[in-house]
Amino acid sequence: MESVNRMDNEIIAQHALAQYDINVVSVSPVAQSGAAVFKIEDHRGLLYSLRVHKSKSSTLEKIWTRREVLDSELVWLDALNRVTSLTIPVPKRNQQGSYVTQVDEIYCTMLSWVTGEQKQYFTSVQELKSTAEMTAALHHHASKWQPPSSFVRPTNHSARIRLALDMLEQRVGEGVLDEHDVHILSVAGERAIALFDTLPKNKFTWGVLHGDIVPPNIVFVDEVANPIDFGASGFGFFLTDLAITFFYIHPNARQQYIDWYGKHFPLPNDYVAQLEGLFIALRLIVMMNALGLPDANNWLPTDVQKSASREFGRYANGEDFLFTGTPFWE
Repeated sequence: MESVNRMDNEIIAQHALAQYDINVVSVSPVAQSGAAVFKIEDHRGLLYSLRVHKSKSSTLEKIWTRREVLDSELVWLDALNRVTSLTIPVPKRNQQGSYVTQVDEIYCTMLSWVTGEQKQYFTSVQELKSTAEMTAALHHHASKWQPPSSFVRPTNHSARIRLALDMLEQRVGEGVLDEHDVHILSVAGERAIALFDTLPKNKFTWGVLHGDIVPPNIVFVDEVANPIDFGASGFGFFLTDLAITFFYIHPNARQQYIDWYGKHFPLPNDYVAQLEGLFIALRLIVMMNALGLPDANNWLPTDVQKSASREFGRYANGEDFLFTGTPFWE
């Protein structure tokens, strides 16, 4: 077999497809972030998503592409499909009965294709309401589900936040990021770490979560939200899923979203403080992953500057920001 260094993603995909019992009619590249995604159609018109687990970002931690970690993601998807009424991707096993297919040193996975409309932003109140209810349903399942002993997914912990801060500081030394901006991010990040390490872990606050519930990872059918792309799933505080969704929700709409969610899954008493700390932590991790993208230097300094002058600046000063102020993306 060709060296994987000389194989592009499409060739890897073709080698992987040969290990599945499907008669392939077409292979179309869709996107690449944590993995290269291909839309597959078979001779019966059935659609699949084939993922080649090679990250576009050089700073993504290696744990995300380990075989047992990828297998565990699909074990969770299988459990969700069997127990819940959610419409989500169904994992497909290869000819050897495995969820993970190896091509040289690269791992690939296959899922059913969820049909519907993907959007870059939320476009209606009903889409927000459905997403809140869908998120609560995921957390309800996770609060009762006991993963098998072989289950391995990454854990959100304060060490990831500190790693992100270290990488951002390094870019200051390289002249990529502004020292004053990164200092504000660092002060806010340290405050988030202090909160993170005190949060209680129980079946209503901590478990397996999606980890990236944002519009591009949701398929809408008649404004009903169906989650896809569980590639960032892992163990963490359930409010993490709300905090990252809030990257796409204006501050004046967030309380209503929380209320919709809270009707279906319990909220901790100090949910505002937790959400703000998790928001800061997740923004730092997103920035860390962005540092490894080829074009990061073109846009990340502006993103960091806006964040420092808005949410991070207020959080560093001990001020609330969840429901007021200008979001970093405006």
